[in-house]
Amino acid sequence: MSKKQDNQITEQPDNCEQCEAYLTGWKRALADYDNLQKDLAREKESTRLYLIEELADKLIPITDHFTQAMKHVPEGAEGWLDGIKMIKKQMMGVLESFECYPIDPVRKKFDPNEHEALGTEKRKDSDDEIVLEVVERGWKLGQKVIRPAKVIINKK
Repeated sequence: MSKKQDNQITEQPDNCEQCEAYLTGWKRALADYDNLQKDLAREKESTRLYLIEELADKLIPITDHFTQAMKHVPEGAEGWLDGIKMIKKQMMGVLESFECYPIDPVRKKFDPNEHEALGTEKRKDSDDEIVLEVVERGWKLGQKVIRPAKVIINKK
């Protein structure tokens, strides 16, 4: 055997060890990149939900004002009322497009996770702990309560 062939044979195990080190490093870099992509996707979704919640937080009081305005319609202002209803419907559509929905607790059992009791009444025609009246509508963003409904409940 020539000296050159002998050197190649002895160098090959070193190269294999070096190949293994490179392969291990490459696999680690690939795993790190995959984890980075997952972290960025989670962060992006978290930011998206935060921004939607901020938007809902600003729009919800406006829907409350529309509801109040519709309770006090001036005489002969049916056209005005129709316009107000259309604007409110558009705003509700925007909120719903972001999966933001009002909580409708009337005639349901009081749930402290979704409702805030402002007072109680005693009514015999209703079961105990049932919501009788909504003072201020509550809202959910997906499954998260962003504003609890303020309610009056029945206490026997």
